[in-house]
Amino acid sequence: MAANSVISVTSLDFDAIKSSMKSYISSKQEFTDYNFEGSTISMLLDLLAYNTYQNAFYTSMVGNEMFLDSAQLRESVVSRAKMLDYTTRSARGASCTGTLTVTPDDSPEYVTVEKNTEWSVTIDGVDFKFVTPEEYILSEEDNYSGEISLVEGRVITHRFTVNSNNPTRYIIPNSQVDTTSITINVQNSSEDATKTTYTLASDITEVTADSNVYFLQEVQDKQYEVYFGDDVLGKTPINGNIIIIEYRICNGTLGNNISSFTNPAAIDGYNSFTFTINSATAGGSDIETIDSIKYNAPKNYETQNRAVIAEDYKRLILRDNGDLSSVSVWGGEETIPPVFGKVFIAIKPVSGNVLSSDRKTSLKKYLNSFNVLSIDTEFVDATFLYIRPTITVRYDPDITTLTAGQVQTKILNVITNFETLYLSTFENRKFRYSQFVKAVHDADPSITSCLIDIKLEKRFNPSTSTRSTYNIAFNNELGSSEDHTHTSHAGGHFVESSSFTYENKTAFIDDDGEGKLRVYYISSTNDREYLEEDIGTVDYDTGLVTLKSFLLSDYSGSHLKIIVKPRYADIRAVRNQILLIAGAKVSLVDENTSATVAVTVEATTTGVSTNVIDTGLHPVVF
Repeated sequence: MAANSVISVTSLDFDAIKSSMKSYISSKQEFTDYNFEGSTISMLLDLLAYNTYQNAFYTSMVGNEMFLDSAQLRESVVSRAKMLDYTTRSARGASCTGTLTVTPDDSPEYVTVEKNTEWSVTIDGVDFKFVTPEEYILSEEDNYSGEISLVEGRVITHRFTVNSNNPTRYIIPNSQVDTTSITINVQNSSEDATKTTYTLASDITEVTADSNVYFLQEVQDKQYEVYFGDDVLGKTPINGNIIIIEYRICNGTLGNNISSFTNPAAIDGYNSFTFTINSATAGGSDIETIDSIKYNAPKNYETQNRAVIAEDYKRLILRDNGDLSSVSVWGGEETIPPVFGKVFIAIKPVSGNVLSSDRKTSLKKYLNSFNVLSIDTEFVDATFLYIRPTITVRYDPDITTLTAGQVQTKILNVITNFETLYLSTFENRKFRYSQFVKAVHDADPSITSCLIDIKLEKRFNPSTSTRSTYNIAFNNELGSSEDHTHTSHAGGHFVESSSFTYENKTAFIDDDGEGKLRVYYISSTNDREYLEEDIGTVDYDTGLVTLKSFLLSDYSGSHLKIIVKPRYADIRAVRNQILLIAGAKVSLVDENTSATVAVTVEATTTGVSTNVIDTGLHPVVF
């Protein structure tokens, strides 16, 4: 039989399938006089088309679920990730550290803080339990005082009896389990209380037939299953053994940013004690999302559970820490001057802008287990490079029903969304001027043109008591694009500052166009009167502004701003810098009258409210 050339097999659309079948049948001589719109044959064609459509759809979905990139169901994504030896990240309980001091009414040799000693707090109707993840000993020598950790979560224990005739799956029936809290002990029997501790197998190359290890995998409904070895890779519990699984269920991100607790009734029988928290709780995260699994599973396979290159550190951090949103890693050889033997890490958490010292310590300890070389990790706080656009928009009121203020509001919203979508993380390291102009221009059809001037800003806290040298790194070329072959930029000021008090005058900083920084004030004749002609330098080619032996008596606001004119409108961020928009000013001009019809308004962006201030005192210029 000749191959069919009438029925289309490339379309999954119901109407197209039915039309193709109708064309095929009508081409046969025996069906020449049939009315294909008649109820009977039309119904038969509908059934055939529906059947074909459902089979095609089902086959397509099955095909999609077979691949990590196209899978939509969580179970399918998890299954594909297992093939890459990837264990999905569970929810994580927030944690904190603090100092516990007990005042016993006698003189014991030591005071024991038992594991799972419970602190509590209620916030917005939600009860949170924080427990000690291990036992702590407070000795008489230390005045019964010491640092302890608290982790959010309720402690739960399950027991399973091994029966090879009726095998049981050891599934933890809670989707909010914190898998880092799992401890497993195997008791010999109900008559023999001897227990053996099993640990999570983290490196298969070190597992032998006698290794007391367990394995972990996500199964259905976001639950996790514990399973054991086969006496080749890992020891198998035998009949009659009792599997005791203890773990915590947590509230994920809800447990972050808590700074006060209700103490337990007593510590080791003593009810006189104080607990002082070092910093608010952090590190809590929800179970890993489908998108995160798709991203991290292949990266984890490439990393192979070791940290060798800078990218390995980034992948490991993001894999196991859901409370962190963006990571930048670079080798010490990239800094100025180079610092060999170190890898620098800057992290932006999901909540807030900087990590607490406790969180940095825990992450450093975590990374040490993956280091295969003698490389020291050093955490550096993120710094922010603020883009200050001044925007003048012309619009035609005849082609819109919106008022000038409403058009202006749409532009302000575009600016805020642009910051969220294209900046604000370590991954978005470039501000594209043309992209920004287009976004503003497309804010409303009535906009006919827009003129945008770009400046850059950095914020720092100078000392008001000690002369210091400050390095303010913009990492972008400064000055005029018409003259960038040397450092002479005579005739223009490319550096300015917010106001501060200097020699009892309200003063400002500018540059002389030749690389020197000066301090001036505005005289009664509105002229610039210079108090200092040389207080530092500006390197127009590297964007490094240096204030040397600088001392002021006061400054306005919570920080001092240094504002510069970039040489090019496209702005880049490097290493620990994050781009944000601040001081974005928008004014509207009527196209027909050239009159300003909406006064200048500043956009409410993340950069406006960011309160992370640079000290400027960097031994290494990042």
